[in-house]
Amino acid sequence: MTQSAAFRHLLNHYRSHKLNLLLKATTGDSIKIALALGALDCLYWQALGNGLTNLAKGINRTIVYSYRYHSMRLPCHSPVSQTSDNQNKEAA
Repeated sequence: MTQSAAFRHLLNHYRSHKLNLLLKATTGDSIKIALALGALDCLYWQALGNGLTNLAKGINRTIVYSYRYHSMRLPCHSPVSQTSDNQNKEAA
């Protein structure tokens, strides 16, 4: 299967920013963490816009995983809860 140019381009940027985010998270520099998160968020939306759903899911997992190492959160990348809304309604 041949990878599209858009996929290769976004994947290269994703790998670079992923490493950058994890390195910045260990320093605790809020501005640099925010910049790295913003870059990954931008790549997430670009991947979705190009129909690269699996890449977007991988970027989302990286963002959520990074939450273990810093206190910043992006509103559209929150950790998935263990129970669904239907399960919560049934329990009530």
